[in-house]
Amino acid sequence: MPPPQPRPTPPTQGPSTPSKTTRITGTPSKKPSKYPSRPSTQSSSTPRKSSDTPRTAAPSTPGRSSLSKPELVNSSPSKMGMTGTPTQATRLKTTPAAKAQTPSQPPPTPSTPPSSSEIAEATKSTVRQVLSTSPRRSTWLLRVQGLASVLFRLAAFVFLRIIPGWFGFYAIHLYAIYFLAWLLYDVRARRRPSSEAFSLRSVVLGTSTKSRSLNLVHLAINTIVLLWVLDLYYAPHMFPSHRESSLRFARMGHISPTSATVHVRYPTPLPPLTGLWDTGLDDVGELTDASTINEAPLRVIWRRVADQDDNAPALNTVRDPRRWERGPLLTLTNATDWTAVAELPDLWPATKYEWRLAFVHNNTFTPMPDRPIPFMTWPDPRLSAYRKTKFAENEAPVSDAIPLDDPNHFKFAAFSCVKPDFPYHPAQFWGWNWLLRWLGLGTEQGGITSRNRIPGFDLMANHLASSSHRLSGLRFLLELGDLIYADVPRYGGPSVESYRQLYRNLFASSSFQRIYRSIPILGMYDDHEIVNNWSGGGYNEDNFLHSESAHDNEAERVDAPIGLGAGLQAWSEYVGRANPPSEAESEHYYSFQYGDSAFFVLDTRKHRTHLDTDEEERTMLGQQQRDALLDWLHKVNQTATFKFIASSVPFTSLWGGPLDLDGRTDGWSYFPHERRMLLDVLQYVPNVIILSGDRHEFASVSFRDSVLEFSTSPLSMFYIPIRTLSQEHSIDPPGEEVLLKYLPDGNYKWTELEVDTRDPQRPLVKVSVQVDGQPAWNVQIEGKPVHQPLSALGALAKSLLELLGFRNLDWF
Repeated sequence: MPPPQPRPTPPTQGPSTPSKTTRITGTPSKKPSKYPSRPSTQSSSTPRKSSDTPRTAAPSTPGRSSLSKPELVNSSPSKMGMTGTPTQATRLKTTPAAKAQTPSQPPPTPSTPPSSSEIAEATKSTVRQVLSTSPRRSTWLLRVQGLASVLFRLAAFVFLRIIPGWFGFYAIHLYAIYFLAWLLYDVRARRRPSSEAFSLRSVVLGTSTKSRSLNLVHLAINTIVLLWVLDLYYAPHMFPSHRESSLRFARMGHISPTSATVHVRYPTPLPPLTGLWDTGLDDVGELTDASTINEAPLRVIWRRVADQDDNAPALNTVRDPRRWERGPLLTLTNATDWTAVAELPDLWPATKYEWRLAFVHNNTFTPMPDRPIPFMTWPDPRLSAYRKTKFAENEAPVSDAIPLDDPNHFKFAAFSCVKPDFPYHPAQFWGWNWLLRWLGLGTEQGGITSRNRIPGFDLMANHLASSSHRLSGLRFLLELGDLIYADVPRYGGPSVESYRQLYRNLFASSSFQRIYRSIPILGMYDDHEIVNNWSGGGYNEDNFLHSESAHDNEAERVDAPIGLGAGLQAWSEYVGRANPPSEAESEHYYSFQYGDSAFFVLDTRKHRTHLDTDEEERTMLGQQQRDALLDWLHKVNQTATFKFIASSVPFTSLWGGPLDLDGRTDGWSYFPHERRMLLDVLQYVPNVIILSGDRHEFASVSFRDSVLEFSTSPLSMFYIPIRTLSQEHSIDPPGEEVLLKYLPDGNYKWTELEVDTRDPQRPLVKVSVQVDGQPAWNVQIEGKPVHQPLSALGALAKSLLELLGFRNLDWF
């Protein structure tokens, strides 16, 4: 039997005191009762709460439980229901030990604002609740993490290797989503390490596992890929590969039979000088003011180079070849980004020369260039007829070699679209490329560890330097636009300094230096020198963008590219001023002639009307440039065998389709009336060849069986992986526009053209298309004869007979 329960002490009379009991169940009674009530039995299926008062230990009895029943006190007479359970609350008597452990309730106090420590503690508690992951939340985190990781890696691969477009910005955001999901899952949900086996699926998707070390590997892989993306996305603005502000270069620009243009950048050649200086170039005793030297601190000096087969005494009778001639002064200021051009006049045609720079104040050579730069003037076009006559007499060329002094046989190349460091190679990353170069990896010219690398120029230089190629025949390069990408992958801003930085980054490339140090380059601009697909609308950047009247027209103010003035200024400083001069002031289209061939370089951006212009009023050239082109065609129609027209955008209309974003609106097909008018003229001009770029593909097209086009790009940039060229896209009548060759693939393309007009009855142009450094297509174009070959005696006899009044009789 259980031990007898002690009888509770009845309440005493007097002031009421708080009850020392703990409520279990039921409702409170109105007044205490002196009669004990039976404890209510709890169902065995109901779990015991941890907040219940612990039972009091009792002496153990064999066969009985060691736990004693709690002492119960009725606060009022209990009323029993039908089941025998009490209907009113019972109280558990509190023992002295429990009384000591029960905290006393403080009296209510007025509400006070929480302190900073309480706010911080509440914030931490909230963050812990958010970061705490339930199984369902963990599943969603893994899905978000895997999706963000896959999309990030895919976007990074496309950005680094296929197209360096604007979506590189979204790749950075995808990494941020992935990193947040990784942090929530791995830091909070997977605290304890595990020895889970290697999972190929988790590595491919980049998702977290129970292995903390494997998760860190996934995070490291994606972080390294992010650094590659940042390197390409922000270069050269965030991660310059060199000190481009101290860039120095010297190159050849336009060359003619009697002159040559040199192009120099030399920042801060001398500290500011004061006083008077004896330059050593003037008469003895004459001094030069230092202010004059500060404005033009450098001078170009030049001399003729004696060939090995030249007769030395004959040269000495004219000029000592060891003597340097004084050339023009170079004005170098920060206003032109320390660039300057100078013309060397009064030269002999087809003659070798060399030039250097010298300080004006002491008449000593500058450290750059460290050796003379050689060049050769172009042959006199007036000798073309004489050389053709000699060829007709011999009936066959003596050799297939291309002599430098033959005006009827030469070679040049055309290219467009250049982007440094693309496609991106992981070895060129600035974080470890220096270590790889120290180990001897990729140290060759154009190696994979080189920063600011342009693989297209490296392939061209290797091709030209190969033993199987006749380097002497490549007289100049014709650059057809997009020499820089001011808005790809990000736009650096409309300031002139942002454009200059891109040009300095380009000219500082060791890949580009291998080309422009030995071959003259003539250029033109397209859209990416300013901003994608811009149109000038015919205004002049000198008097329109900087005038108050420019803002009177709302449409012009909206459509005008904000970086036009700054972009054209930077282009002129680094490209335009070295080109042949334009016949019109403040214009960038120009023409020149090499031997028996004539060239006209168009400006397809500045004068083109906006996209919302009516079709009949659209123009790409503008009235002034179109008239200049027609006048040029009239002059060279019967004086030049081949006529080359350079356009930055394709003349063909075969590009288009639903997958082509701007093929119809950015090329000549968007200006059908002007295009048709030019074709109506060009079809009657013999031997017209159009050279174009911009499309990042190669295509050769024939128009009306009389005009040919070779569209070549890119030299070093992405190519279009989607086919957008088709014969069905032509806007011309059937049979007028015919596709000859289409080469869409390849990141590195250029076209070489060898002009051979030595045989006046069979003029030839041999075209070789180079793709990724290998010949991809060779074609020979046979032109129409323009000149009738006459010997000198025959021509003289004919002239005398005509003067005497004799005429040929037509008997039939």
